[in-house]
Amino acid sequence: MALLAGKVAIVTGAGRGLGRCHALALAAHGAAVVVNDLGGSVVGGAPEKNGPDKNGEDAAAVVVAEIIASGGRAVANRASVADWAGAKSIIDDAVAAFGGLDIVVNNAGINRPASLITLTEADYDLETAVHLKGTTAVCHHAAALWARQGRREGRAIINTTSPVGVHPMPDGGPYCAAKAGIAALTVVAAQELASLGVRANAVAPAARTRMVMASPSVDQLMPRAAGFDRHLPDHVSPLVVYLASPLNRFTGRVFGAEGPDVALYQPWSADWLVSGDGQWPVEALAEALAALPEQAPIRAFYPGGRIDTLIPPNRTLKGLRG
Repeated sequence: MALLAGKVAIVTGAGRGLGRCHALALAAHGAAVVVNDLGGSVVGGAPEKNGPDKNGEDAAAVVVAEIIASGGRAVANRASVADWAGAKSIIDDAVAAFGGLDIVVNNAGINRPASLITLTEADYDLETAVHLKGTTAVCHHAAALWARQGRREGRAIINTTSPVGVHPMPDGGPYCAAKAGIAALTVVAAQELASLGVRANAVAPAARTRMVMASPSVDQLMPRAAGFDRHLPDHVSPLVVYLASPLNRFTGRVFGAEGPDVALYQPWSADWLVSGDGQWPVEALAEALAALPEQAPIRAFYPGGRIDTLIPPNRTLKGLRG
């Protein structure tokens, strides 16, 4: 029997890139899939109307056709996850087409790289609307459905954060903040929805897609090489299928994925503590904190593999010192 036989999944932003790979992989393992994709390019900071993109292609319909041609079941949804009612329509379509919902893969995203100095309000609103609000909206409507139905085993939420969501980098303020928010939201979902039979986890993929290629440094971080290409989005999908399947034993965790490498992130931890007698005088607090390290050693998982580094990095402290 297929690993996900009888399951119903939704994948947002599934017209291309990671989402397309996830939708095809879920279907190949037996799930019926709602393929969500807005189907429009982004102009002037706001998505165009639903339908064919600027190349005249209805991306959601193309992926649906691929799944059906392979013997699977799929329907298209072209709503924007950033619209509260649009997000609800994705869940409604799953119920209408396939009778229920078991798996939610929040993948839809957009990237407008900018520093805190140069970013615009439109940049900020678009990034947070699609990533954080969109993920929250889909999770909300799925959770509301599951709460009405009562506990059922085998439900799963897989959210998409980013390596720069858990280890932020310069020139990506709204993107990093939204992706960090998604990681936190995942932990919330895991705690709130466990009693409904839901496991909630997040993936932080390092893969070469149209969205991440909007960042100028990606070509250097994800070079194209002969032979095995570790940065193809296809390599992330087995982890998504695992997290959606009965094989998964995790919840409330963040996983990194790049080619054949899968990382499990350690959450924030209060490793240091200073304690006084009552309210701290500021000067005494400064003296107590002087014994603590300015930097924390971490193992970051960026494109290219895991590295030992420090937060904040040395260049940040060097910048303060001139």
